[in-house]
Amino acid sequence: MKFEAYSYRTSSRFGSRVWVEVLDGQVSVTGPRVPVPAYRLWLGIQALLLAATLPLFLLGLLRRSGGAIAAGLSTLLLHLAVGGFGAGCMWEAMNLNAFSEGKRGETQSFPVSAVRDVRIGRGWARKGLWLVLLPYVRRIDALAEGHAVSFEAPDDGTGANAVYALHMRTPEDALQLVAILR
Repeated sequence: MKFEAYSYRTSSRFGSRVWVEVLDGQVSVTGPRVPVPAYRLWLGIQALLLAATLPLFLLGLLRRSGGAIAAGLSTLLLHLAVGGFGAGCMWEAMNLNAFSEGKRGETQSFPVSAVRDVRIGRGWARKGLWLVLLPYVRRIDALAEGHAVSFEAPDDGTGANAVYALHMRTPEDALQLVAILR
């Protein structure tokens, strides 16, 4: 069975358009994928910026300091800019590289039996990702309803399980993929 999907930027490190194939008990996901160090750096910077925002706002309110409130707002805006840069540029650079090479991107394969915690709709931002992406999660959850299939499966780049979150074209495709993965 073959599917085309849109991958959310989760720990699987895929992003943008991906191709999913399930054949003979093996799942293969192919698409633009950022390297492990770049993903971790991008996520870490976002986490630090978002974590700094609340204390700056609180400091500004407690001290009635416009400077601290402005610093909190600036930090929040920087968090949003870093998130947008990563989502819009890092994965698209990988997409452009794959396109230039006449490929679809990197392929990650694993057995269906290695797939864990299959969900449809909400739940794609698991393992703490929701904390880093707090400003975006609600809006993406609304889009994910009935379309996003998320699960945990091996990632050769890290040697651990990663979260794969695939936004399927139709609810029927999502249900079909969920049935195969479970």
